[in-house]
Amino acid sequence: MKDMINKSQHGFAGSPVVGFDMATAEGDSTATLTLMLNAARNDERGNRAKVFASRLEAIACFIIQQEMNGTEAAEALRVEATRIQNEAGEFH
Repeated sequence: MKDMINKSQHGFAGSPVVGFDMATAEGDSTATLTLMLNAARNDERGNRAKVFASRLEAIACFIIQQEMNGTEAAEALRVEATRIQNEAGEFH
């Protein structure tokens, strides 16, 4: 293994590669990629939270407009929960 590492630090002609640290270069790109992925995940989570909050607000308005009692409101929430589960299943 040590021999393989020593060989990887030399150029094609057998001369040492100067100014290139494989561990550092890879680590930097991995860290950058990780930060970018985390930012994208957080952005998507924020967007999904906004959509979910908006949908809850719409359901609350519907319940009030229909003057639903507790049982009817609970059923409306169950219907919405089923819709969300079906939508989530389409993504996986």
